Formats: sequence, C-alpha cells, structure tokens
Amino acid sequence: MQNRILLLSDHPDDATLLAEAAGVSGSAFEVARTVKEVVEQVSKQAVSAVFIDVTKIERLRELESSFQETIGLFSDQIKPNLIYMLSERELSQTRDVVLSPLFSTFYQRPVHEIGLNGRFFGRFLKVAHKGIRQDLTDYLGELAEVQKIELNHTSQKQEAVEAVRQYLIAAKIPARISNMIGNAVDELLMNAMFDAPSDDFGKQLYSSTARTQERELIDREKVQMSIGFDGFYVGVSVADQFGSIDRQRLLNLVSANYKESDYTVKTAQAGAGLGLATVYNCGATLIYNCELRQRTESTLLYRAYPTYREFKSQPKFFSARFHV
Repeated sequence: MQNRILLLSDHPDDATLLAEAAGVSGSAFEVARTVKEVVEQVSKQAVSAVFIDVTKIERLRELESSFQETIGLFSDQIKPNLIYMLSERELSQTRDVVLSPLFSTFYQRPVHEIGLNGRFFGRFLKVAHKGIRQDLTDYLGELAEVQKIELNHTSQKQEAVEAVRQYLIAAKIPARISNMIGNAVDELLMNAMFDAPSDDFGKQLYSSTARTQERELIDREKVQMSIGFDGFYVGVSVADQFGSIDRQRLLNLVSANYKESDYTVKTAQAGAGLGLATVYNCGATLIYNCELRQRTESTLLYRAYPTYREFKSQPKFFSARFHV
C-alpha cells in the first residue's frame, strides 16, 4: 500500500516542498482544505504523514481540539510521529508547539531552493516510512561513503571528534565549519556516554559524574558512531543502547532561546543542555530516534556550504521520534 501525505497549509511553498518530498519518498500527496478533513483521514488510518502550518498556533489548537472531540487526543489512532509541523518562524520563537502532545517534527519553512530542500526532506520521510530503525546512508546520496566505529572508553571521545574534523577537512570543508561540526559531535558523544546510561528504573547512572572522569564503556555503555559525506551533505550519527532520553526535557532544551537575558546556565549541573540548543541553532538538522529502554540514535545532517555565513543559516529541521 502506497504511503500518503496530507498537507494542511495555505502557503504555496509548502505544497511545492511536499510535492518534491513525496516524489523522493514514493508517497501520494494531497492538500487538505480543513482540519475536519485531516481528522477524518487520520481516524481512518488513511495517511502516513500529516503536515500542518503552525505559524499561527490557533490552527494547531483547532487540530488538537478536533482530535479530542472525535477520537480522543491520546487515542492509539493518533501517533505524534506522523505529525509534521511547518512554520515561517524558528522553533525558539514558537515554543508553544513543543508542549503539544502531537509534536514530533518541526521544519522552519525554507525560503530558497524549495525543490532541492523538498527532495532532501523526502529522504527523511522515506526513512520514517520504513519503520523504527534508521541508517545514515539513507539520508545521503549514492556517492556517500559511511564509516562506522564503536567507542568503548570515554577517553576515545576526543579522538573521535578529532577524527571527524580531519575527515571533513580532507573533504575540503572549511576549517571553521569542520570545527563547528566537530563540536556538535562532541556534544552528542558526551550525552551518549554520560547522560544515557541508566538503571532498570530509568535513573541516570552518571548524572553527578564529572565529564572529565574517564571510565571504560562496557556492555550496553558502548557507543556507536557513523559519519558520511556525499559531496553535498554531511551526516553524523551517535547511538547509545539505553533509550532513556526524556522527551519533554529534550524538546524544552532544543527549543530554548538562550539569548534571552533571563536565562542563566547552572554550570554546576551536569548536562545543562546549552550544547544541544547551540548545535541546532548553528545550522544542524537534528534528528532523535528513541526506542524506549533500548536505543537512542541522534543524527546530525548538514549541507556543506562553502562559506560559514551560508552554513549557519541553512534550512534545517528538528525531529524527535519516540517508539514504545
């Protein structure tokens, strides 16, 4: 059965974007006229992805209310992973959306190269349609060479980050951009090594451990990393074997605007979250795929622009898909 995408938006660029994405993902594509139509199709389980423009939060609230009135907002028929939110504003400027039980994926509408960005997003949709597990090669072009390593000691983190930098520099990516990507990978590895490990009750094992304290990573604590470049896009993924990341905390941290003067980082608190927000705000498409109590894979995707200015302001999206 062919996957089917439904779009609820009045913005013409959204239809262009999704038509391209549908072509890449092998999906049928239709435009919905009303919230009622979306609810009817979801209740029939007739769609595999619903895109909604949430630039005006009232439309999202209307969708939530309609779901609640018809089939129940928390019904098994409503899966947040099939909801995709579009907006002309940055995620940090529309933080209300992360409080929605429907939140999963947020895409700030690109204003240039709509077709190209739609085709790139189509790769993500194709992966999402496949099921739970993802593979970095699915996000990159046919010419991509993906390298995979396993880290079994925290001391290998810096070696891995430096290897990423050297890999990118060898690929002719400017040093400033390579350094920024390296810093982002450092953040993901740090989270996988120190924040992810937890006991059977979900309690973090190293929440009070200094990040400079070295230890061997044994059994489930081993971390997998992959990196690839297809000549156009860079991809890096980091996976832990715990699946312990807290959904709402992740959403709050990534969407936070740390430029606001009333925010202060608690430097004594391990994993304060400033790194993740910086990673996303500096140009990274950031994807989290979490299998509860089994595995969390975080993926960074970048277009390798020739200048830092273009790189930092590139179109991006954030996705947090949770599987129970």
